[in-house]
Amino acid sequence: MSAKKPSRLAGLGCRKKLVVVCLAIVCALIAVGLYAWQSQPVPEAGASVTTAEGKSRQEIQDELDAIVRDNMMTISVAPVAQLQEGGKLRVNVQNVQDNKFPQRFRVIQNDETIYESGVVEAGKTVETCPAGDIQEGEAYIEIQALDAKTYDTHGNPTRVKVRVAQAEG
Repeated sequence: MSAKKPSRLAGLGCRKKLVVVCLAIVCALIAVGLYAWQSQPVPEAGASVTTAEGKSRQEIQDELDAIVRDNMMTISVAPVAQLQEGGKLRVNVQNVQDNKFPQRFRVIQNDETIYESGVVEAGKTVETCPAGDIQEGEAYIEIQALDAKTYDTHGNPTRVKVRVAQAEG
């Protein structure tokens, strides 16, 4: 009896889903940034905002867009975390090469941290981590950007829902 090999098409479908998830997260981050900017309190009459003085609305918007672009980060996480023999969990968390920030990630299930990584530099991938007490079902992988020099947290973390399943074969 021979084991079936996964088809290339199945792998491409998973990659397409991963790309769509990454793009959705980036769009959400941009939307949150623009919402936060729009919801800033309006200064009292007669007050001047020194950073915008003499700038048109479009110049201010262009400046804000540049800040958002400089702080964007692509998140790459496999949609299914696979429980493997030997107490490993295959997560495939990648800090893509184009990111400006190192990252740290946590695997969370039932509001408990199962695993927390060290620093993952841009261009690096964590394929597996210790599975700990994780069970099949829903979990989250939370990605936190870090300052490139100090490794202090930078911005807010982003959570991605994943499905934990037993690895086949």
